[in-house]
Amino acid sequence: MPYVPGNAAEGYCLECKRDTVQTVLEVEGLQVRLVRCEKCGTEGPLRMPRHKTKAGLRAALQKKATPGTKKRRTRKPKEDPGQTFRQLLQGKDISAAIDYSVKAQLEEGSVLKHKSFGIGVVTAIVESNKATILFEDGPRTMIFGRS
Repeated sequence: MPYVPGNAAEGYCLECKRDTVQTVLEVEGLQVRLVRCEKCGTEGPLRMPRHKTKAGLRAALQKKATPGTKKRRTRKPKEDPGQTFRQLLQGKDISAAIDYSVKAQLEEGSVLKHKSFGIGVVTAIVESNKATILFEDGPRTMIFGRS
């Protein structure tokens, strides 16, 4: 199919360094002499798209043939909060658990009883009035020591 000025052609843009759609500006006989890249607006001769050249096809096939080139991220194994909770409770006296309230004074390692979340163990004091408490369903940050 002969190219006509104003029509679109697929070609390789040296400025974008990729195959782009280009607008035909000048045609001499059956040869396209000048095109404009639709992405960056640069003008120049029509170059064959990379995916149609032998080198481009070889590169694409080589990329598909080597599956190990892509670095995969490994996921960290998810820690079961229930198992960690049970390990923290070992050797603790649950009957001496403190009833949780905003006014209660907490220390790291103390066991407490919450009316909604159940039994919990204080794992860290985050600020002077915030503590991270591990319950069986997971950790929660709660306030304490308010008067």
